[in-house]
Amino acid sequence: MSTKKKIALFGGTFDPVHTDHCNIAIACHDKLGFDEVWMIPTYLNPFKTEQNSTVEDRLAMLRILEKEHSFIKINQYEIMKTKPSYTYQTVEYIKNYYKNEDFEFCFVMGSDQLDHFEEWNHFDELIKMIDFKVFKRSDDYNHEIVDKYHLEVFDFDRVGLSSTEIRHLEKLWLQIPAINDYVNYNLLYLNERVKSQMDEKRYIHSINVGVMAKELATIHGADTQKALVAGTLHDITKRWSEEKSLSYLQKWLPELEQEPYPVWHSFTGYLHLQNDWLIKDQEILQAVFNHTVGAPNMGLLDKIVFCADKVSKERDYPGVEEYRKLVYKDLNQGFKALLKMQYDRALEKNGNDGIGAMLKNTYDYYITEGNE
Repeated sequence: MSTKKKIALFGGTFDPVHTDHCNIAIACHDKLGFDEVWMIPTYLNPFKTEQNSTVEDRLAMLRILEKEHSFIKINQYEIMKTKPSYTYQTVEYIKNYYKNEDFEFCFVMGSDQLDHFEEWNHFDELIKMIDFKVFKRSDDYNHEIVDKYHLEVFDFDRVGLSSTEIRHLEKLWLQIPAINDYVNYNLLYLNERVKSQMDEKRYIHSINVGVMAKELATIHGADTQKALVAGTLHDITKRWSEEKSLSYLQKWLPELEQEPYPVWHSFTGYLHLQNDWLIKDQEILQAVFNHTVGAPNMGLLDKIVFCADKVSKERDYPGVEEYRKLVYKDLNQGFKALLKMQYDRALEKNGNDGIGAMLKNTYDYYITEGNE
């Protein structure tokens, strides 16, 4: 019986790492008897032309798994090379570096990689250098390659999730919650999740509101990261069609159909972030919900995002600079001034019957009654 420590080398972009990656590692340990699984994030996959998140973010997400599963280790050889990596070089380096250790290495891959397997750098040497274990990512895989190289294919607890799907907000309920929280809280994959959902002008506004909200949070003592997240995502459903917005409200909050259509996006944004992004932080969600018409008893983050939306960097309406100065100096007074401006504009544009009950309630609470 071998006394060597069995180590599975598991490479990938891991952008982000997800449930199926984790379950492959678990299967290596629990079913195949590997002592450790070394996850080796690539700096840049040689079959891909760009990366989506930073090196630091991908390592941070892998550390979540490492903390949860003692047999998972992170090997940073490839990711620290800062250039496209090849499995041949990695295996050669690791086997040489640990040549005096009593280690037995094997390389783990998903069946989705089989189609390009023979294209791997120095393939002829690589296939002789190390054994491969293949995990079935789908039932449709390249049996010809498996037979040709006598590869072993294993099942695992597959949920059917990909990094691409996660970046596009698909099937997030299957993702590891802690990693999904990390992605949301650090605003990863904005191109796929935010920029693709709006025109350039709206996207610039969204980024600017996030920056302004973070700045105001720094000045007034709120959580700066929550402010950045809520500010950046406040208009996430602004470009939804009226039909789509109505359908969403009817499903989740039908009582808000009576509010004016131009403010629906704050409610659908709240619902979208809660139900589709799976954001759980109530302060962030509430700040998005309240950013258009507000509410009585608003919290600090609510007021910050409300104000940031009205005085963000690209805003150039008459008097905006004075409002900016005011919200920097005194958030409550700045908030009230902006609320009054918004109410007066809505009254002028839509008349008293077209303002909406929620804006009226907010105005009465803060302006008419003078509450803070």
